[in-house]
Parts: sequence; structure tokens; C-alpha cells
Amino acid sequence: MPYLNQQEYAMYQSSDHRPKNLNLLAFNFPLNAIFSILHRISGVALIISLFGYLAVANLIWLHAEVRLSLINDHWILLCLHSLFWLAVIFHWLTGARHLLAENVFNTVWYSRLASNTSNYLILVLWLVASAFALNRIWTLS
Repeated sequence: MPYLNQQEYAMYQSSDHRPKNLNLLAFNFPLNAIFSILHRISGVALIISLFGYLAVANLIWLHAEVRLSLINDHWILLCLHSLFWLAVIFHWLTGARHLLAENVFNTVWYSRLASNTSNYLILVLWLVASAFALNRIWTLS
């Protein structure tokens, strides 16, 4: 930094020796934290799929030659449906679990909701519901 005086230059220097770029894969996060992060990611996936649905609606609305019956079984629309329903199912299940955990005042029920058993139950329910949704989306089209 050639145009800074000594005091301004010292302001940008760090005296601590903490790591600057942490490898997040080196940490073992609890399953509750992973589900919380995935809950947020599924919310982002819902927003992305909403923009996809708006783009399809815009395409149908502005171009008279494009009809929903013509593009209903297109692979892009099927992928959009898949993304939407996988995200909705996961977001709903983990959101319901979070709401129950925040509003339950009994410590026994809270410990049951915060346990790994409930996390695995949510995961199994999501896998079963996702398999059903993907089967309905890809076989009925």
C-alpha cells in the first residue's frame, strides 16, 4: 500500500494468528445444525423454483404458440417440479420440527425433538415422501 502512512498501514495489519479460511468439512456438526442449514438451503431452492415457475408463466403468457399442454412433459419442467416438491417436503418437515421444538415447554418432549432419533425420523419421512413425489412427477407425465 504505497500511499498510506505508517499508522494507516498498521490499521490493515492483523496481529492475531487465527486461520483466515476455515475448512468447514473438518468440523463435525451435530445433525440438528446440519438440518438447520439444509432448511435454509431448501428455502433458497423454493425461491429459485418460484422464479422458474414465473419464467414458465411468462413464456406461456407472452408467446401464444407455447401452451402448457405442449411443454407439460418437457424435462426442464419435470426437473422444476422435482426441485420444488423436494424442497417443499424437506422445508415443511424440518420447519414443523423447529416450530415444535421452540414451542414445547416440557423438557422431556424437547429432548425427544432435539434427539438424533427425531432427526433420523425426519430424514426417513423425507426420503419416503420424496420417492413418492418423484414417482408421481416422472411417471405420470
